[in-house]
Amino acid sequence: MAKPTSYVRTMSFRSWLILILFSVVTLAAVGLSQTFLLDSITHQSRLDEIRRAGQEIAETLGEDRELLTTTAFDHGWRVMTLDADLGIVDREDGFDLSCLGVDTEELAPLPDFTVAALNQLHDELLASGRQAVDRVFRNQTADSDVAVYLARLDDPSGRAVFLYISSVLLTTEPTHRTLRLLFGAVAAVVLVIAVVAAHFLSRSMTRPIVDLTKGAQRLAHGDFSTEFDGKGFTETEQLATTLNYAAQELRALDTDRKELLANVSHDLKTPLTIIKIYAETIRDVAGDDPAKRQTHCETIIEEANRLTDMVNEIVEISRLESGAATVVMAEVDLAACLQETLTAFAILTESEGYDFDVEAVAEAPIMGNEHYMKRALYNLIGNAINYTGEDRYIGIRLVRTATHVRFEVADHGPGIPTDKIATIWDRYYKSRSSHKRAVIGSGIGLSIVRHILTLHHATFGVTSAPGQGSRFWFEIKLAEPPEPAAAPE
Repeated sequence: MAKPTSYVRTMSFRSWLILILFSVVTLAAVGLSQTFLLDSITHQSRLDEIRRAGQEIAETLGEDRELLTTTAFDHGWRVMTLDADLGIVDREDGFDLSCLGVDTEELAPLPDFTVAALNQLHDELLASGRQAVDRVFRNQTADSDVAVYLARLDDPSGRAVFLYISSVLLTTEPTHRTLRLLFGAVAAVVLVIAVVAAHFLSRSMTRPIVDLTKGAQRLAHGDFSTEFDGKGFTETEQLATTLNYAAQELRALDTDRKELLANVSHDLKTPLTIIKIYAETIRDVAGDDPAKRQTHCETIIEEANRLTDMVNEIVEISRLESGAATVVMAEVDLAACLQETLTAFAILTESEGYDFDVEAVAEAPIMGNEHYMKRALYNLIGNAINYTGEDRYIGIRLVRTATHVRFEVADHGPGIPTDKIATIWDRYYKSRSSHKRAVIGSGIGLSIVRHILTLHHATFGVTSAPGQGSRFWFEIKLAEPPEPAAAPE
């Protein structure tokens, strides 16, 4: 894995280089466009201007003769109207010849270039059938470009009349030189600004990512207290929020892992110690006394069964949390499940003096899994046994409404603080307070109940207060009665 410092430099340099390359490419594109597109843009602009003027003259030629003169002198163009044989009907040159002492009545003949361009456009106009044609010609003699426009006019007398407009396009070389000088100065300034801006922008862009990378590396090495900050950018802030959530979940997972290890080791230690003590007693003391040997062997078997139940619960919660448990739903009588579950606790009434106050309906059909519903009932009653008060009272109710079955189990124990009620369904909740040896179960019973009831789409909860005991409950929908069979015909 690359060191954070070198990673910062590499990422910052890449960002800086990308920004500089973008600036260079942009400037190059602007320079090339002004070099290669300036002439075409200038020519097209002049042609569009001549085309608009020609359309205006064509619309008003019979009404406003002065428009030819105005157009020619305003723009410095040559404007002529021609007959069908391309003879000049009217001609205006866009400059005043009188100031040169030239008689305007005797205009100079058209140059050969103009005649050639006129004839070419005339042939093209007749062949295409269009109303007007235009083109830019190269005048080799004058070393200049000329924009020429020729249009067919609608003459009231029915004669063929043509409108000719030409404009000399000034060379763009001086403009090119000016733009090159200006572009060179602007490009130099822009590049300097781009280098400086790219430096600061690349640092501001890469710094949050690099900080997030460093934090992620610390998180990967087990520092779950790491906090992430996106520092102003929307994307990095969203990434920081996600990483903070991941760190929070990892902290909770690490806490659960530590508590699991602490509680499992505590719960395993007690029965193992008892098994060892009684086994040594049988070996060293009671081996020849059948009564004591029988009692000690029963204790060993009881503790071994406790260990087996503990391991089974750990395996079961793992299967439920991973989604690997297979749950087959069928119609189940919850009242019968309760009676069978209470049978397992009957020994506590005889040997430990527990008082089970049971109120239950005779039948409570639901759709569920019998094995898991018995486990949920067993764990809820076992939790009440573990935390009941000195009177060892356990109140159990199973009642029916029109649509649901409700189960409740209450005890007279120390109760649950209000701020802890939301966490009692977590694994090994009892480790948050004083951990004690459970009479029933291993400490993950309520977590198993939560998963089972969730699988059965049941609602559940607890009502408790410090010093007032606890009442756990759940409600599950009654099974739909089967539809009556159709009467035979």
